[in-house]
Amino acid sequence: MKLRYRFLIYVSFFSLVFFLIAFAIIDLSLKKYTRHHDIIHVPSLVGLSMSSSIDTLIKYDLTFSVIDSAAYNPQYNRGSIISHTPKFGAQVKPGRKIYLTLNPLTIHYTLLPNLNNKSLRHGISLLESHAFRVGDLHYVDYFAKDLIRFLKVDDKIVTESDSLPKFTIIDLYVGNGNEKYVKIPDLTGFKFSQIKRKLNNYSLNIGTSNFDTDIIDTLNSVVYKQDPLFKEQAPLGTYVSVWLKDSIY
Repeated sequence: MKLRYRFLIYVSFFSLVFFLIAFAIIDLSLKKYTRHHDIIHVPSLVGLSMSSSIDTLIKYDLTFSVIDSAAYNPQYNRGSIISHTPKFGAQVKPGRKIYLTLNPLTIHYTLLPNLNNKSLRHGISLLESHAFRVGDLHYVDYFAKDLIRFLKVDDKIVTESDSLPKFTIIDLYVGNGNEKYVKIPDLTGFKFSQIKRKLNNYSLNIGTSNFDTDIIDTLNSVVYKQDPLFKEQAPLGTYVSVWLKDSIY
């Protein structure tokens, strides 16, 4: 009886040890497979050539996609990286896709369309159809709400007689209609690629974009938090910050 009792104790003890060892092995394997603890800080790619950027991203176990060529920036060489998303220092997981914006290799100029006294929506459509990019909205005192008064590029007023590089970012100065405040819309569930147009339609600007570390596809990431909050009153032209997560969750 005593031997049988000892035998049962030994069996129980070794079963427990075996279970703990098996659990530790499985847990370690899963974490290694999913790279649970791996966090990468996005390196700075601004100013690098495309080939150097690719070499750097491979070194950091990151992938990339070129989203477009932006307005020509004379501070950087043609074909070099002038911005990327996520930005330098952001925490991401291995395999994350980094979206690169290049300085154009060739500068193509186009005439700025006449937007004077055009509605905001019409003006945005005209700019985009002429390969320009809409910057920030600024509101000035004027009786007609969202009527375009003038345009600026790098704080310099531009008119329809100006020829500008394609993809130039243009800030719009529009009438406030003697209004001061607007209600913040609900951005929850909207994709990153949609929120700027949504906010512009509400007389607002996009502020800081905060991406979760596990996001794989930045452009298709969705908003789950915003500041200011939905239905809050805010001044026209307010910058709304957003927090985004991967759309598959």
